[in-house]
Amino acid sequence: MPIRVVFTGATGRVGRSMVPAILRSTDFALVGAVGRQRAGEDVGVVLGMRETGVRLESEVEEAVRGTGGQVLIDFSAPEVAVKHCRAGIEAGMAVVMGTTGMSAEDVSELGRLAASRGVGAFKAPNLTLAGHLMFRCAELVRRYMGDVEIIEAHMPEKLDSPSGTSIETAERLERVGGPPPGIDHTRFGLPESRGARVGSVRIHSLRLPSIYDHQEVLFSRPGELLTIRYEQYTTEPLVGPTLRAARLVLGARGLVHDFPGLFEDDPAISSHTNS
Repeated sequence: MPIRVVFTGATGRVGRSMVPAILRSTDFALVGAVGRQRAGEDVGVVLGMRETGVRLESEVEEAVRGTGGQVLIDFSAPEVAVKHCRAGIEAGMAVVMGTTGMSAEDVSELGRLAASRGVGAFKAPNLTLAGHLMFRCAELVRRYMGDVEIIEAHMPEKLDSPSGTSIETAERLERVGGPPPGIDHTRFGLPESRGARVGSVRIHSLRLPSIYDHQEVLFSRPGELLTIRYEQYTTEPLVGPTLRAARLVLGARGLVHDFPGLFEDDPAISSHTNS
């Protein structure tokens, strides 16, 4: 039987890739959808596809009610993501939290709620293979180089800053042992120009047109500079890993940040999502 999915953020940038992939897949069935545009219409028609029989709802409670949904996938906006995920958990659904910008306290609360209801809650700040490899490479380099700063850039429409990917990168680097960073002697000027800080790692955020998702992790020591650069140009790289997470989270209980094998190729999914 296909896994029954409710998707919140169906008319957003990620939703416009994810929802068609779910509809094409024989492993998943879309049973509910939430979006801010054209509520009341068939979600397939709104996204330029065939009629699906699934009405686009403006409120998550309407989307989950009576659907028998098993997993709620959220790629919406920070101001509504917690509400969406809470409604899914309270309806007995596992959740994949794809929206960045939620506070650590909110994520922990959702994890506790999921544990009390006996369902899984998966949170990952980056669900792309390239992003995952960037994390791993940065962790390796940090063991040898102590001075590191991050530059992240997105389109002006992004609501949170710094990005979830940059915060996750900085937190991972803080947990890795290695040489201590050098002393920053900056004393004068505009302190904001040195960026936000996560532990000892500084993050500089850019918001510019024509940039989709960009990050550079710069490591330095006397006489040397090493840069790890990550670029995402579309939402398509999110599709396969997100659907794998939706399958794996059904076997979890409480908050989960990683699944072994999440970024390994899964022909059962890729054969349907890439058609």
